[in-house]
Amino acid sequence: MFNAPSEMESWGRRFARTLKKGDVVALVGELGSGKTTLARSIAAAWGYKRGAISPTFALANEYQTKRGTIYHMDMYRLSPREIALFPLEDYWGRGLCLIEWADRVRGRLPVSAIEVRLRIAGPERRTLTLLKK
Repeated sequence: MFNAPSEMESWGRRFARTLKKGDVVALVGELGSGKTTLARSIAAAWGYKRGAISPTFALANEYQTKRGTIYHMDMYRLSPREIALFPLEDYWGRGLCLIEWADRVRGRLPVSAIEVRLRIAGPERRTLTLLKK
């Protein structure tokens, strides 16, 4: 349970130390549950200084960091047809992949994907469940 965004950010920075190039992190949760906050803290821990932003309209942001490239994707606005056409698999193995709204592409995720489920538990409270696919 996180009682403030700063607690989630702290957890995200610690979690980032366990991640490596080739990992896929599937961020799942309702709007406002903290997916972008978590992605931002992971990118910061990897050395990205400019502050990761939600790729909702860009679909994918690329961050060059001291530990390697992070591909931050967002599947929220894509239709089922657009999801089918999105070249998701082209990103596997190229860097660290952070995918918001990953439940929309669950069947296309690699077996090794790490799923992070976020849930709103109150105005400033969030819960997090970490799963291996």
